[in-house]
Amino acid sequence: MTCDLTCIITGHREGRLAVPSLRSFWAAIEAARAAGFTVEALLCLDRPDALTEKLFNTYKNDAVAVDTYDVADQGKVRNGAVEKAKGKYCAFLDADDLWSQTWLVEALTFLKDKPSTHIAHPEYNYFFEKQATIFTHIDQESDEFRLDLLRVANYWDALCVCPTAIYRELPFCDRDIAGGYAYEDWFWNCETVAAGYIHKVVPDTVLFKRRQESSQTVKASTNKSLTRRHPLMKFDHPMYAAEDTAS
Repeated sequence: MTCDLTCIITGHREGRLAVPSLRSFWAAIEAARAAGFTVEALLCLDRPDALTEKLFNTYKNDAVAVDTYDVADQGKVRNGAVEKAKGKYCAFLDADDLWSQTWLVEALTFLKDKPSTHIAHPEYNYFFEKQATIFTHIDQESDEFRLDLLRVANYWDALCVCPTAIYRELPFCDRDIAGGYAYEDWFWNCETVAAGYIHKVVPDTVLFKRRQESSQTVKASTNKSLTRRHPLMKFDHPMYAAEDTAS
């Protein structure tokens, strides 16, 4: 590893919606650098339209290049970016969402004295566009966390700051909405919890999520998609015994 953090923004056909996302991406990176962290940026596109590709190149700044994929799968794009990453940690942003300017600073400061098993999430996601909803992330070590609930509902999304080594050990699974499988973020959360990693919440932080009618989450829900099978689906997993003992 040659830097503290690799920041990865992924896009495909966001068009002009990508402009505020790219601006927030670079503003957060500049704040992290000003705070003394070393940061590299990776810009990734998957089957982009011409406008989105043009805008990513316009806002390339000091990124070496804009990497283009032809896989139609955000998880595969993220995995490809992680393989190139030089940072101790990785942070993702989707090209229609927004980081707060201080998010990277707050997350890296929070993680610097934590074990390498910890993953940092914002305390809140603010959903916007045709709705105004606040989703509160739950710290895995808090009394509010329930392992059984994670089997039926997702606690955290992918816009976290996570040790790169964890992403390489447990890459995102393939998406197949047509075949009935989706929610690769949720699946990854289940896999990481089952493997002993800890999802933490950085206090007083917020990220902004655009909820579009054509989003992959909406499509997956409409299609009644499921997650792929993961270790927590088995009630003989050792974590359930540990939770019963603790309670």
